[in-house]
Amino acid sequence: MKLAVAIIHGIGTQPDLRNDEGQHDFAQNMIAGLRQRLGVEANQVAFQTLYWASVLDKRQLVFLDQLRNQPVRWRWLRRIVTLFLGDASGYRKVSEAYDTTYEEVHQCLRSGFNALRAKVDADTPLVVLAHSLGGHIFSNFAWDQQRINKTESCPLDPFLALETLSGLITFGCNIPLFTFAYDTVVPIRFPGHCLTDAVTAQARWLNLYAPADPLGYPLRPLPSYAAVVAEDRAMPVGPWYKRHTPLSHLGYWNDRGFQRYVAAYLRQMLAACEGREGA
Repeated sequence: MKLAVAIIHGIGTQPDLRNDEGQHDFAQNMIAGLRQRLGVEANQVAFQTLYWASVLDKRQLVFLDQLRNQPVRWRWLRRIVTLFLGDASGYRKVSEAYDTTYEEVHQCLRSGFNALRAKVDADTPLVVLAHSLGGHIFSNFAWDQQRINKTESCPLDPFLALETLSGLITFGCNIPLFTFAYDTVVPIRFPGHCLTDAVTAQARWLNLYAPADPLGYPLRPLPSYAAVVAEDRAMPVGPWYKRHTPLSHLGYWNDRGFQRYVAAYLRQMLAACEGREGA
């Protein structure tokens, strides 16, 4: 395999359903669409879903169950608020040693990267596709890992150390909402240190957001982010009856235009991995 692609989901309940390949339900259609658009080149790409919803879903669903006999109204809306805002509020780093939610979520990512590493070599370029809160989670995960990688020399396993990170595509990303507590906002270091010159030249952090998506934001206006984010692109996504509504937040996964955009970048990265001209 010449290229590794990890896909992480965002807020909201996600069933732990997998196909025969082991890919989680939330990304199966996207992976199929990308493979179709890549054609024979898809054989050079290893895909892996990064699933973390189980950490918080159980707690949220137990709480909702406790409300059954309570005199509350707008239950459907309360369910949405609990499952969506509950993810954002529940995933946070706190000082209490007994609160391990932050690390439990990161351990889910670590397990996914270990599974992906089993399919590729230690120096394989990595592209991460991150939806919604998944962009914030991956950013924190990478930030913590980069604090461990104190030198520019390549670690024993650069892939697991995220030093082969060559592409990051965030979509419906709400990282800006988590920066207001800080006087100084500093993004992760991008790209990784252990890439060939050809791959480094094509390394991109691309951020896409639907104009009607209330949870998707441009990133380059954030302090220092313009130095690492190559593009903020507004792209309506989803079927016609959703693409101009807040429901577009869930429309990226199956959108053909979005899949074409991602596939074009993956093809560009594959060319860089081979050192082809025009890469």
